[in-house]
Amino acid sequence: MNMAAAAAAASSCTTTNLLVPPFQVPSHRRLPNISYHFSFSSSNSTSTSTPPPLPFSITATDNTKKKKKKTTRRMKMSSSASGSQGLYSAADQFELTPENVDLVLQDVRPYLIADGGNVDVVSVQNGIVSLKLQGACGSCPSSTTTMKLGIERVLKEKFGDAIKEICQVYDEQIDETTIEAVDGHLDILRPAIKNYGGSIQVLSVEGGDCVVKYAGPESIGLGIKAAIREKFPDIANVVLTD
Repeated sequence: MNMAAAAAAASSCTTTNLLVPPFQVPSHRRLPNISYHFSFSSSNSTSTSTPPPLPFSITATDNTKKKKKKTTRRMKMSSSASGSQGLYSAADQFELTPENVDLVLQDVRPYLIADGGNVDVVSVQNGIVSLKLQGACGSCPSSTTTMKLGIERVLKEKFGDAIKEICQVYDEQIDETTIEAVDGHLDILRPAIKNYGGSIQVLSVEGGDCVVKYAGPESIGLGIKAAIREKFPDIANVVLTD
């Protein structure tokens, strides 16, 4: 074939683009959300000198819409009516009973015991809570401050308006300093010492010296010394022994 004949054959070729919906792509090769468009070429040329191109082409279009994942973080915050959070939230308020008052006071007892004191629930009646500061806390000049800023605040945060008044009950004065008196005074610390796996026993009281057999945390041992000296002013020296 000469150049003129080749040009004439090329000019006689036409290309037709067809969208063929009936054509089915095998299911095992089909991708989701993909549309297939087929373009067919037709030619009137019968020349075989040059291999013709493929009679059709396939164009695949991905119709999948990508969705953005939206993440929302939710934070739960609680606050008291005054706008500041205390030791407890209002949602956790208990019924005002002697047992619940004693339970709440477990949070402040470690601080009192470290100073040689403790607190006991005497009674809870008609919204009036009677408490007795024991040990060094009972005779300390700042016992009123301890009651107002520490214990009273915790109880009001926990029980709210159910508490009408908090009263401090004072212990009777002991005139004589004996082993029995000192050992009985230490009863206020024994529950806490037992919880820590310790024990305590007064061995002797003589000439301003008090010897105590003690096993337990060192911080509570310091509180024991302070409790004895505060309650019995004539005891100047407290010795803890194993």
